[in-house]
Amino acid sequence: MRRATIVPFLVLLNAAKCSAFGFAPVFKTAGSPVAALASRSLLRSSSSPDILSEQIEDMVVSETSRRGIFRRSVSLLTIGSCLPSFIANAEESSATEQTFTVVFTIQLDSSRPEELSELEIECHPDWAPDAAARFRELVELGFYKDSPFFRVLPGFIAQFGISADPSFNKQWMYCDTSDAEAVKLCKQPLPDEPRKVPNKKGTLSFASSGKNSRRTQVFINLVDNSGLPNFLDGQGFVPFARIVRGEDIVKKLNDEYKGNVNQGKAAYYGKEYFEKVFPRLSVIRDAKIL
Repeated sequence: MRRATIVPFLVLLNAAKCSAFGFAPVFKTAGSPVAALASRSLLRSSSSPDILSEQIEDMVVSETSRRGIFRRSVSLLTIGSCLPSFIANAEESSATEQTFTVVFTIQLDSSRPEELSELEIECHPDWAPDAAARFRELVELGFYKDSPFFRVLPGFIAQFGISADPSFNKQWMYCDTSDAEAVKLCKQPLPDEPRKVPNKKGTLSFASSGKNSRRTQVFINLVDNSGLPNFLDGQGFVPFARIVRGEDIVKKLNDEYKGNVNQGKAAYYGKEYFEKVFPRLSVIRDAKIL
């Protein structure tokens, strides 16, 4: 009778404890090594009191000690059965949510092309996986190479994300309907994601023009924009990265043009428009993933 009641109890206990840790239990069949171990260590005594006496002849067989042995045995079995699921979940989590670092090489002053500064950005897929993946893709593509900070508003944001290459903008920003190749290669905007962290100073979020409209433009929060007076959190802007080195560089970005850049013309003409109409913008000369 004792054999029949203990086995289901162990299985249910394992399931409950594994679930409490946040992962599914791994059950072993009756013929597996774990099941055999459980039978030998916990159930052998059910058939013969003499065998039990031989196994624990050096121990004080009291009700307290038996309960202690049982609890320790159950704990070991629970840990052993849960461990494979824990390892699998941990590996999957690290593969999908591992942070990565992007470095921008920035030319602050167009009159001094030899003077370059670095901005180091730590990207967090666990904050916003779609946004982080899109940013990585654009960096690897070279989309941000020679892209200027075209909208710098002191006490608010610094925005970039219009490529110097018009062909990129045709595919990623507005899908030029007159260009068959651009239409075929047109990239869809990102779906909205829930916000997990606030738009604090130094965080980066994708700009948008409405629901499910994030494409290529990104802004750096120059101050805490989560609440008053700008309320970016309430407007659905979702941070996906933060500056970890070079905050002093952000403070030096050229802000003389404020928000006067015509984004439509900038996207259509690219570098030519920026250099002729807004020649003193601070520019991202290179972007790479470390």
